[in-house]
Amino acid sequence: MIMLNLLNLFLTLLLYLLQHLQQPLLTAEPTTTKPATTTKPGQVSKATQYLDSVGPIETKVRIIDPSVVNGYNSCNDLKDDILNALNHYVSTIIAQEIQYNVDAEKCDPNDPNNWWNQPPVEVYPYSGGFAEDAAAEAPASESGSSGTVAMKVTEDSFGTNNQVEGVDEADVVKSDGEYVFAAYGDLLYVWNATDGTAGVSITAMPYEKVDLSNCYSGTWEPMPVDDVAVAEEASNSTSSEAANATLSDVSSSNSTASDTNANENGEIIRSRKATSIMPGYWPCYQPKPSILSLLLQGKRLTAIVSESSYMPMEKETSEPRVMSDSSKLIVRVYDISNIPTDGSALTLLGERVLNGTSYNSARSVNDTAIIFATSYFDTYQLSSDLYRYNRQYCGLNDTEYEALAVKTALNKTERFAERMLEELQVQVDGKCDSIFQVAAMQSGNTTDAFGGNLLGSFVQVISFDASSDFVDKKISTNIAGGFSSGWISSIYATQDFAATLSVGSTYNATTNYWDQATFILGFDISTPIPKPFSYAEIPGSPLNQYSADLYEGHLRVVTTEWFWSDATSTSTTTNKIFVLKVPKSGEGSTMTLTGETDHVGKPNESIMSVRFMGDKGYVVTYLRKDPFYVYDLSNPSKPKKMGELEIPGYSSYLHPIEIDGVPLMLGIGMNVNETTGWETGVKISLFDVTDPTTLRVNATYVDEGAYSSAGYLPLSQKLIIPKSEYTGTANNNFDGFVVYDIGFGKVKPSYEIQHASSYDMYYGCWYGAYMPARSFVFKSKLTTILSHTAISTDLETGDRLWNLTLDVKNNTDCRPYFLY
Repeated sequence: MIMLNLLNLFLTLLLYLLQHLQQPLLTAEPTTTKPATTTKPGQVSKATQYLDSVGPIETKVRIIDPSVVNGYNSCNDLKDDILNALNHYVSTIIAQEIQYNVDAEKCDPNDPNNWWNQPPVEVYPYSGGFAEDAAAEAPASESGSSGTVAMKVTEDSFGTNNQVEGVDEADVVKSDGEYVFAAYGDLLYVWNATDGTAGVSITAMPYEKVDLSNCYSGTWEPMPVDDVAVAEEASNSTSSEAANATLSDVSSSNSTASDTNANENGEIIRSRKATSIMPGYWPCYQPKPSILSLLLQGKRLTAIVSESSYMPMEKETSEPRVMSDSSKLIVRVYDISNIPTDGSALTLLGERVLNGTSYNSARSVNDTAIIFATSYFDTYQLSSDLYRYNRQYCGLNDTEYEALAVKTALNKTERFAERMLEELQVQVDGKCDSIFQVAAMQSGNTTDAFGGNLLGSFVQVISFDASSDFVDKKISTNIAGGFSSGWISSIYATQDFAATLSVGSTYNATTNYWDQATFILGFDISTPIPKPFSYAEIPGSPLNQYSADLYEGHLRVVTTEWFWSDATSTSTTTNKIFVLKVPKSGEGSTMTLTGETDHVGKPNESIMSVRFMGDKGYVVTYLRKDPFYVYDLSNPSKPKKMGELEIPGYSSYLHPIEIDGVPLMLGIGMNVNETTGWETGVKISLFDVTDPTTLRVNATYVDEGAYSSAGYLPLSQKLIIPKSEYTGTANNNFDGFVVYDIGFGKVKPSYEIQHASSYDMYYGCWYGAYMPARSFVFKSKLTTILSHTAISTDLETGDRLWNLTLDVKNNTDCRPYFLY
């Protein structure tokens, strides 16, 4: 989770730099045609505005405002808006070429040494996209409150730690208390929750193998790899194996590197038998499918599978897709009413293939499954023929180039728009009223902030009834969505409301910069067909899904807004909580700003974690210390800070608990050296929030090597945190969990659970999959799942009960233990 937070911060800063420090795409003074407005953040003018028409093609592209919620009366109207946006894009490209390629007309078509005069190079457009899961890693067990309990209490904790009650979140491991369902790469494992040795069901995800005979790089053959001989001093090996003797039952069947012999120096040689796992040329390589998430609904299990096909450079005989086809989502629903235990597969009930779609997140409300995804479009197919380095423009002056480029562009945009609509497959009964109107995701200025490319991605909400009797095993889906010229940051969903939070741009007239803004598209998911519902804009960008929360008709969102100083090359931040009133039926489509806080934190601090609980908001900011704040949100129009507490390090996840009737906030994050700024280990903190105006540290503990993906057990008062240490040798490696006893005023390690021997972690061959850390409790028996094994442990004593190896022996799949 730390890495996800740091990545989110990096992407936020990177986007800011790209928007603020680069040369403007077209040098022009800021427009003054924007109507005057006195609206606050979160409120926008009702007057529709349009981007300035740039280049030789006249266009009219709206700037986002509440009217985009109206959707479309017909799909022809949607096509017209798509075509208009495409023409705006190609017109921008032409204008840029005229402005910046000032030497292009010097090209001499009669000069054989001029590269413009060479035969054209065939271009096979790359149709790849980028998948981004903004979902935050969270504890795997449910929370609750309890008083003092006896150690012999029976405890169950196997539900997903959901953010919103009644909305189940997808995860790679799910359980109904009777069985555990785990996504291990392309394999779906099912085993008895209380006895993993009673037999399993293994369902391999099917996929079509790529015919490599016509690959762009020629006929491909696997590259043979010689047996790998690795040596270690016998004394070290012996001591290492002895130290891990208790783990031999876990690791012996995991590794294909079981053959050993000694050389003349007395060193132990361990041979790994493998063939190449990487091809000679990457565009010809098609990896196995990967199960991204699972949804559990009664006696149905939904697997959301990603399948990639890296063949973008193969010459196609038919018209290439305009939607990215380097990856696709496959939704499969399985029957789990009768689970086999002989290793055979589950029964497939229904399937749906979503081409060119990248997974973001998923939820389920009763029998309704809701998938949030993004599709990407290869607009380079339009722009590739417009650049002046193409041979047909050699020697043309600006006027001649413009005329030919416009003709070339308009010959392609109409068909491109038709293909976009065809491949989206968003029509319901011939209508497109479930689609937000096409608009530039920006505000404050009519100059285009995105270089013309407003249709690069399409964010969609896909729903279906998982309890249906699927005809011919075909899942019928309903889709709503909208084009995004920014990037999707996070997802939030309740039982009848869903929101996508995308980061775009807002113009700051004071600094003459484009700043980040979050554009919230609200969807009504109370009916089988999702519909556009509401809209809002606020400054800054959110951290993760916990940055948003709906409470008593108000959406609370925390964002960080970055400001960069060219003079000092330093950044400053503004962190705020915004409170938006979500409209009811008949109240329009605008989520209006009701209240906002002052800056949360000290100067230059950024948000590290957020948790809303009822009418309270808990926020952690960070620069070198960990300020922990509590805000009173009971009055939506006047949110106010109640208390704060400052300690070294930071908490990247907050979880409410109760011990002996005392309300506490469990903070899990990293300890940081205040002098060097280096992280020194995971930090577990208990904050006493009995009196929010006088916050106190109840207990704290630092453990080096652990990382913050945790599960808390309220009855047993235990905390389970993954821990991983890799030395780069065969000795002292650890991958497993630490179990802590949590009490009022104390955090104390109880025992460790190791998931593989140090020796096999360094030398072993492993299947090409990796399980993230998860923990469950069934009848006071702890099950931990990590990397390649599942282990059951007595929760009270720490004694091992059984283990299950997920790793599959496969002589063609020899991977290192850790897959990063």
